[in-house]
This record gives sequence, structure tokens and C-alpha cells, in this order.
Amino acid sequence: MKTGTHGRQLQSGRKIYKPSNIKRLFMNKTLFRNLFIVLSFVVILLPIYPSIRSYFSKTCITEKYGINYNEQRKKLGLHPLPASWGRKNLDSCIIWYNPSGNLGYRWKNLYFKGCNIKKEIDLFAFGYDAEKKQYTKVLKVMTSYNIQAKVVDIRYKEQTASYSKQITKTEADSLISTLQ
Repeated sequence: MKTGTHGRQLQSGRKIYKPSNIKRLFMNKTLFRNLFIVLSFVVILLPIYPSIRSYFSKTCITEKYGINYNEQRKKLGLHPLPASWGRKNLDSCIIWYNPSGNLGYRWKNLYFKGCNIKKEIDLFAFGYDAEKKQYTKVLKVMTSYNIQAKVVDIRYKEQTASYSKQITKTEADSLISTLQ
């Protein structure tokens, strides 16, 4: 059964295969193959997406506010981040920590949202109870940033087991000088 050169029909059993049906069948196979490839990538990438996103968001923070930011910290009267410290990446913060000893400048914690810094906290330890594995006297320096990454507030807090009080920058600097 023929219907011109372009409208050729083939008969096999009961089904009649027209060129338009064959083209549609081929397109469906291509569509399913492409859909299968896309879904395969989604299934593979979906479980690792949070890790990839986390890595890149933390990379922008470490590049902007890591060691490269130390000159700006000095200008602001904040303590620079030592290059030899270790680093822990958590969901919404990065902690740089002093890997040795229990006294002195212990850690710097950067809180962020996306690639924007929200807060920076420095901890200085003046006493440590080895049995309880806890600090007995600390100074926290808390620096808050606005959405444009400008410092809006710096607070100094002295804490012991029995009290916690806000202190001035002069008092904080005096305490820190006893560590050196």
C-alpha cells in the first residue's frame, strides 16, 4: 500500500507504520533517553549538592574574612587571625582554633549568611580546669556587622564560673596583655 513518495505506509501484521508515526516513535525514544540522562544526573548530584553549596559559600567567607582580612581587623582594633590555626566548617559558621595549649587566644568564630559576615567572636582563655576540661576565666570579643559588612558593634565580656560582665576595650586590652 503506497501513497506517494512522502506518504509511504508499511504494513506489518495489523499495525500500519506511517512515517509520521515512526518519527514520533523515534522522538519519544530520544525524549526518554534525554530524560533518563537528566534524571541520572539529578539522582547523582542531589545528595552532594549541600556539600558543594556549603564548600563554595565557605570559600567566599574564608577568602573575604580569613587571613586576608587581618589588615582590616588591625585597623578596627580587632585581633588578627593566625595563619597556623586549624579550621572547622559548620553550617552557618567557620571556627578557626588554636591547636596547641589551653590558655591564650583560643579561637575565632565567624557567623555568616551566604557570603555575608554577620558576627565575629574571639575567645581568650585565662584559666583552665584540666579535670573538668573547661575554661575557668575567659574574655569574649563579639563584633557585629551590618549587611554591608561594616562593623556596627564591638562588645567585650569577661566570664568566670560565678559571673559574666561587660567590660570596656581598655579593660579587655589590659586582660589580653597579661597573656603575652
